[in-house]
Amino acid sequence: MARLDTFITTLLQREGEALLLEGGNNIFLVKDGAMDPLVDARRGVLQNEHIQALLKDIAPAQHHDAIANNTPASFTYQCPEATVVVKTAFRDGRVMARIKVSELGAASGEGAPSVAAASQRRRPAADSPIEVMPLSNPGAEYEAPLQTADRAPPPSYASSSAYDPPPTGKPHAETWFEVFLRSRASDLHLTSGSPAMLRIDGDIKPEPLIPTISAGALEQYLKEIMPPRNLVEYQETNDTDFAYEMPGARLRCNVFRDRRGAGAVFRRIPTKILSAKDLNLPAQVTDLGRLKKGLVLVTGPTGSGKSTTLSALVDWVNTNRSDHIITVEDPIEFVHEPKRCLIHQRQVGDHTQSFSRALRAALREDPDIVLVGEMRDLETVAIAIETAETGHLVFGTLHTTTAAGTVDRIIDQFAADRQDQIRTMLAESLKGVISQTLCKKKGGGRVAALEILLSTTAVSNAIRERKTHQIPSMMQTSRGIGMRTLNDALVELVKSGQVAPEEAVDKSLDRTTIIKDMRALGMTVNIPE
Repeated sequence: MARLDTFITTLLQREGEALLLEGGNNIFLVKDGAMDPLVDARRGVLQNEHIQALLKDIAPAQHHDAIANNTPASFTYQCPEATVVVKTAFRDGRVMARIKVSELGAASGEGAPSVAAASQRRRPAADSPIEVMPLSNPGAEYEAPLQTADRAPPPSYASSSAYDPPPTGKPHAETWFEVFLRSRASDLHLTSGSPAMLRIDGDIKPEPLIPTISAGALEQYLKEIMPPRNLVEYQETNDTDFAYEMPGARLRCNVFRDRRGAGAVFRRIPTKILSAKDLNLPAQVTDLGRLKKGLVLVTGPTGSGKSTTLSALVDWVNTNRSDHIITVEDPIEFVHEPKRCLIHQRQVGDHTQSFSRALRAALREDPDIVLVGEMRDLETVAIAIETAETGHLVFGTLHTTTAAGTVDRIIDQFAADRQDQIRTMLAESLKGVISQTLCKKKGGGRVAALEILLSTTAVSNAIRERKTHQIPSMMQTSRGIGMRTLNDALVELVKSGQVAPEEAVDKSLDRTTIIKDMRALGMTVNIPE
């Protein structure tokens, strides 16, 4: 069996268009304009001699000299699955080859099943790397994928004239990050074969200084910056999260695959932790950092600044108290250096197996404060509530949009026979919920509108007695002690001139009421009710 048979079988099973081989690169499967590498990049790149050896395995004897002498050749090969047409070339010092299924051979019954028949067989996982031989030069730098004359792939990073390729030894991604970090953007989006995009003040906009990157190149460039654990996770599950640090910058990274190939989103993490004063957090929020025990939640949709607010709260504690803080995050975003507190930051996957396991371990590590980066599953929520009940202060985040909805969301996660118990525990342990939404500021930038729910006897009773629907009205009647609804926060931002009335209406969950409230205060709102 020839070593290329495995790749040809993969070509058939995935219904690809061709296989592309190039010395100094990889073996790519071409499908729907995307180029997916088939050899694990961790084992290095394919050199010219590897390509020649693979081709000689399947070429008729009369073509061996042409392959050895880097002379173009064309031949057919009958593998167990189908007949293929192979064309070779030598360009810019590289041996190249393209392998396509011969429609005539596949349809004529020359001892091989048709492509359609082959595609009906069980397919392997689309992302499974195929390793058929050891590769030399494992540290060789990856370069742009093969571009054939009769197929025009999207412009690739290596062929772009937007800027020179990065210097040897520097990950290609850092060049994109430098462009990203010079902008005002919060996020960088990369998509195979599509222009790079930035999120600036909440809007997605193209970034022409980062050229379009082909699927195969983007896949390899992203692997350059993945920690080993995340590279394995990505190959097994098609997505992974990690943090990346470079001089003067830190990024939260998510890499994934979609129908076009590899994709990634990078979010900048300020190297300087913004303080409560920098964020203009109200005193009611920082007062939550004075608590000795209880559960404090920061909630909001993805990208609403929950991590920033929580890091400011931890920084306030670090500055004003002398305690032991343990954080459990995935990944670690803001890095806190000890001030008055002892701080241990643990990353799920690297320092612990899961949030729940780290929380259980934290109870034996003498903490005063525990931060849970994301309460994403039932077990984590249950342990967080128990930890708060046992005399610790617990900070956590949830993806909910309102303070009252947060309470219901927590309770509804549990089975019906446990909900009464959880209501009682939550009524005792919940001390505050900060639910936030980011709004566009006049003149650029964004500002958070904070809805604040504080624990009072009335709120605790409402939770315990299944009357959480009364919490919004309690918040309205308790403005004097620092509670406020989202509409209250939005109207305040409009009054201070930071946010336009129309933006406040867009972010409100009760449009009719906020329009009436603003008009009652003499504000002009150019939106019909």
